[in-house]
Amino acid sequence: TPIQAQAIPLVLSGRDLIGAAQTGTGKTAGFTLPMLQLLTSGAHHKDAASHSPARHPVRALILVPTRELAIQVEASVKTYAKHCKLRSLVVFGGVDIKTQTPHLKTGVEILVATPGRLLDHIEMKTVQLNQVQMLVLDEADRMLDMGFMPALKRILALLPKQRQSLMFSATFSDEIKKLSEDFLIYPTLIEVARSNASADNITQ
Repeated sequence: TPIQAQAIPLVLSGRDLIGAAQTGTGKTAGFTLPMLQLLTSGAHHKDAASHSPARHPVRALILVPTRELAIQVEASVKTYAKHCKLRSLVVFGGVDIKTQTPHLKTGVEILVATPGRLLDHIEMKTVQLNQVQMLVLDEADRMLDMGFMPALKRILALLPKQRQSLMFSATFSDEIKKLSEDFLIYPTLIEVARSNASADNITQ
């Protein structure tokens, strides 16, 4: 898709990026496929066969606004990573946190999470984010609409400064621009319209 054609080379080159893209444009593969390539070619790949949690730190964090999107994104990650030795997990609110803790303790390289539940895990010390190499904020505009800004700021403060960050949003409000300035370094902006999107000024 157009967003994959534009995003994949940029992500592989290590650049930060802002993607103006809505659901249905193929953006999940646009960031997941290059992420998997970068992680599997990384120095930690030799630890893939290890069962020690310390050998499987969270190296990619994907933050999303809702549990539905979290489940959907992590299902895609699992599909694309089928032949990689990378472990992924999804954590979200509305279910007993104790069911998620054992999986985290075994170690996962790719974590898909909603901000509130991720903070719960951080407070319980069931997850460490000090080795995150890649951060993705998906549907960032919805996260801000849902009041996640304070949670996002707390999470971002715990991540290594040296990392690659990607942000996707359907709209680019002043708040989104401000957020991008806070956590992206010289990002490249890519914009993709949905092929079947109707013009904003038309009432259906």
